[in-house]
Amino acid sequence: MNANNDKILVGALIAPHGIAGCVTADCLSDNPLRFHAGAVFFLDEPVLGHRTLSLKTASTHKGRLLLKFAEIPDRNAAELLRGRKLLVSLEEVPPLPEGEYYQFQIIGLNVLENGQELGQIIDVLDYTANDIYVLQRKDGSQTLIPALKSIVKKIDIQAGCMEVQLPPGL
Repeated sequence: MNANNDKILVGALIAPHGIAGCVTADCLSDNPLRFHAGAVFFLDEPVLGHRTLSLKTASTHKGRLLLKFAEIPDRNAAELLRGRKLLVSLEEVPPLPEGEYYQFQIIGLNVLENGQELGQIIDVLDYTANDIYVLQRKDGSQTLIPALKSIVKKIDIQAGCMEVQLPPGL
């Protein structure tokens, strides 16, 4: 979930559903409750002259969100939403307890080990036991870093860096 200036990515619009202007979407948010009637979302690109969309109804269908926006009257208009991204203002994101971070805060951090820059975090993978940070090394290779306190020594969002102590072989 990458930051886009002062907005964060919370959903990906997939395809029209039916003839009434509904669209299927993937939830890319840690807070699926944000998809409620009346919620307002920014689009990554304007559609039909709209930069924002107001959610009229939301439900689930086959593991995806099924969304109906007030500004989208029919299937033809919904087709124009295919592939668009839904964003919300950074101000809408509730603060987390100390030592916890949203994925969009982790992606893009520079990774250091013993003062040497290794590369940058390009993705966060969700696993049951713990998250895995995908490190894009300077040479183009990738390393998977378990998000464990024994490995990730410090995260400094303000400075844009993460300090790690990788185990041998990683």
